[in-house]
Amino acid sequence: MKKFGLMLLTGALTISLAACGGTEEKANTSAGNEENAAASANQSVEEFTITATNWEFTSDRELTIQKGKKVKLNLVNKEGLHTIGNDELGLDLKADAPSEFTAEKTGEYKLICSTVCGAAEDHEEMVIKLNIVD
Repeated sequence: MKKFGLMLLTGALTISLAACGGTEEKANTSAGNEENAAASANQSVEEFTITATNWEFTSDRELTIQKGKKVKLNLVNKEGLHTIGNDELGLDLKADAPSEFTAEKTGEYKLICSTVCGAAEDHEEMVIKLNIVD
């Protein structure tokens, strides 16, 4: 009977020590998650939606981005089939397939329709500007 009581006491002690260790691990994990959330906030993504109609691109707001900022571009085709490209930025944006990049170099960039979508003179003027500033 004494052996049974001793085994029961040992088991209870083991469980309580394991529970204490688990709490500390959760606290460390929680602190790590908070640090990751703060780092993510510093790396937030600036998101823009560009709408394409025949012969024109428009944006939900001005395409001006701070240098060093992550950017996400979305393309919505309202009329016709269009894509957007810019070799300097390595951009090849297709409808329903967002593109992300980091704005690394300041300047004004022309985002052009990279799918021939009509007469050459109209197609060549299908441009929207993206500004990367300090």
